Amino acid sequence: MLRSPLPPEFQHEINEIRSRILGPIVHNPFRMFGREVAFAGKPQFVWLFNEIYSDACYYFRVDNDRPTILDCGSNIGLSVLFFKKLYPRARITAFEPDPATFALLCRNVAGLLNVMQYQSALSDHVGEISLFRDADNNVSDLRMSTLSTRFSGREIKVPAIRLSEYIDSEVDLLKLDVEGSEVSIINDLVATGKIRRIARAHIEYHHHIDTGADQLASFLKQLEDSGFGYQIKAVTFGPWPDERSM
Repeated sequence: MLRSPLPPEFQHEINEIRSRILGPIVHNPFRMFGREVAFAGKPQFVWLFNEIYSDACYYFRVDNDRPTILDCGSNIGLSVLFFKKLYPRARITAFEPDPATFALLCRNVAGLLNVMQYQSALSDHVGEISLFRDADNNVSDLRMSTLSTRFSGREIKVPAIRLSEYIDSEVDLLKLDVEGSEVSIINDLVATGKIRRIARAHIEYHHHIDTGADQLASFLKQLEDSGFGYQIKAVTFGPWPDERSM
């Protein structure tokens, strides 16, 4: 078993909370780390908690106790709470485009110092972008795309902004989980030179949102050319379909 990178007391709290989350009854809002956390549905809440806390997927170490963090795709705010637990003095800018999810985010991080929230999608332009919500899903699991033939469900129009316009100093961590907009965001950061102000990044890359475009190699090259090394973890949900049927 891999040793947790988290402080022992933090890991102990996570283990205790996880045992309650997996119980048959989970009250909404749910009390964790001294806060009441509201969520849209238990399956999504459990998924987010396991990914962010049990797996510590956004853990990072930094030499100062007041890191600057850009949390892009904050969802209901569990990642913000994780960062604040690691670094209570962190300065966090959180972006979440879905209005309903953004309302939960604001509720869950209310009262935290040095946390700013923006109800906007991120892209390489200022304007508007489409989100598509699964018609059978009552949680905020959205996909950003202008490819209306790619996604079904209810379309939501939300404002789009450029992340580069929110970077005016050194960034200790860029967390990027933006459901398909990561390519356009990185393109903009490279074009404006703002990517050079980012020390490290945790990026969720969504392959084949456009089935006619293979962009992973060029995406990684942009990171390499900007001075980043990288580690890749692939999560699959096989069996793989025949690409001709995609």
